[in-house]
Amino acid sequence: MIDGVVGDRIDYANTRLGKRVYLNPYVEYMLGRHLTLGLDYTFERLSVDGGRLYTANIGQLRAVYSLNRRTLLRTILQYVDYDRNPDMYTFEVDSESRSLFSQVLFSYKINPRTVLFLGYSDNHYGDQDIGLTQSDRTFFAKIGYAWVL
Repeated sequence: MIDGVVGDRIDYANTRLGKRVYLNPYVEYMLGRHLTLGLDYTFERLSVDGGRLYTANIGQLRAVYSLNRRTLLRTILQYVDYDRNPDMYTFEVDSESRSLFSQVLFSYKINPRTVLFLGYSDNHYGDQDIGLTQSDRTFFAKIGYAWVL
């Protein structure tokens, strides 16, 4: 499937009108009864009087493996790449920035109202001077319960 928009867009950061090109192709595919893969890509370019303001490329890969009705494992990888024209901004910006996000989530439904989540996520950031460098790492656990009122 593909989604797209071409037309006017406000540059909120610099308070002016611009022209936007936005494309978002994505696909989701089930491999058997247990595995679902999703691939999503977003391209956006905003131009204002005088030239291109920025170009954004965002890609996301998602995999969900359902072991059974109660248990699933989900993995997400997302890469973001911004290419900006600093001369077109009214304030200082980096000409390039990149980030990589990853997350692994285990989910177990204890009963119809209670779910246990265990997971790991991390972030990497970079710019025109520094390559992707890990900025944080998180291990988490959560129990969700639906109260009946």
